[in-house]
Amino acid sequence: MQAIRRPARTLPPVRIATPWDASPERVVQAWFERVLAERMQGLPFLNPALSVLAFDFRREDGDWLGGLVTPWSVQLMLLPGGGRLWCDTPAGERSGVALPVGTLPFIADEGDTRLPAFQYFPLLNTVTALADDEAARELVRDALRTACLPPPGAEPMPAEAPTAQPTVDPGRRRFLGFGGGTRPRVAGGDR
Repeated sequence: MQAIRRPARTLPPVRIATPWDASPERVVQAWFERVLAERMQGLPFLNPALSVLAFDFRREDGDWLGGLVTPWSVQLMLLPGGGRLWCDTPAGERSGVALPVGTLPFIADEGDTRLPAFQYFPLLNTVTALADDEAARELVRDALRTACLPPPGAEPMPAEAPTAQPTVDPGRRRFLGFGGGTRPRVAGGDR
């Protein structure tokens, strides 16, 4: 008798996303307002100085990139628009999104029929230190500007992104605040 192995975790099926023709900003805002009202009330990690705000959604390589502020999170949002950034990914899994600043790990998620699939890139682990909506909005706008511009001195991205990933992405490191240098350190190299 042969034992059957089952994986400890089974990924949910990939939901094939329908591209948004127009900006999904209002739908994102309404969906997260409903999440706040129905699921998040009274939780201790909420910042009462923050509202639900979906804003600055625009096309980036044909897909929709924008910002979201909630009393529990501040993040960049990606929704399909028929472009090159979106990749259908199982909920809870990460996909590398090639933005001008570098490849960022967006997390796939899904809502309901109104907001079936989206991906997000968290900007903060906790939002309790944010003073108000304007401070959160400025943080997101700064992140959007940074994500959509190549790092200083970088070559423009080719029309087709290369398949091999570099071992160190200094643009991403600068975006995340892990280094200000323009080149990676190499063991045994000049210091």
